[in-house]
Amino acid sequence: MAAVGRVGGVVALAVVFALAAAPGADALFFKLKDGTSRCFIEEVPSDTLVVAEYKSPDTTESRSVEASVKSPSGAEVITRVLDAEGRFAFTSDEAGEHIVCFQLSGQFFGTPTEVRVDLRLNVGEMAIDYAEIARKEHLSTLELEVRKLNDKMRDVKREQNYQRSRELKFRDTSEATNSRVQWWSLFQTAVLVVSGVYQVKVLKDFFRSRRLTTKR
Repeated sequence: MAAVGRVGGVVALAVVFALAAAPGADALFFKLKDGTSRCFIEEVPSDTLVVAEYKSPDTTESRSVEASVKSPSGAEVITRVLDAEGRFAFTSDEAGEHIVCFQLSGQFFGTPTEVRVDLRLNVGEMAIDYAEIARKEHLSTLELEVRKLNDKMRDVKREQNYQRSRELKFRDTSEATNSRVQWWSLFQTAVLVVSGVYQVKVLKDFFRSRRLTTKR
């Protein structure tokens, strides 16, 4: 029992440390009006599960909310007309900023012109229903904590890889910008030198012509 307790303590401690580095959940509340849309940007590593839980109590059969998700490259990931309450999910094929948009769908006389939406975006390990997993796979408390830790570590690794790729891309952009600045500085210097030489030549020719005129 003592060994199990120590293992459980180590698992719990590791989970606490991992929580600070992995993706989590975002809770949002907003209102949708006719002719407008609300979009949110969620940075997600590749191969990461995202689950959106929502409530929209003002929707009716003829007035609903449509949700859409676009990948960083602009590809449409998912488009769905939402019920009054539920969830939708997607797994990211590429890392980067995913755009999640909501707008009103359907318009008839007497339908509401403004709809409230309560949204919660769960990313990575936070999107997994561990209670359902424990029930289906008959996992003990310790086994479930180990499962959570493994998923958390995978999330941390994906996040680290994503941040590393962003850092490399930023470094390449900075180096390219510095190179262009250096070449531009050299170009400006060359233009100034050529301009100076030309001005000196013009002045010499001018004074030479003045001397010749004076001698005559």
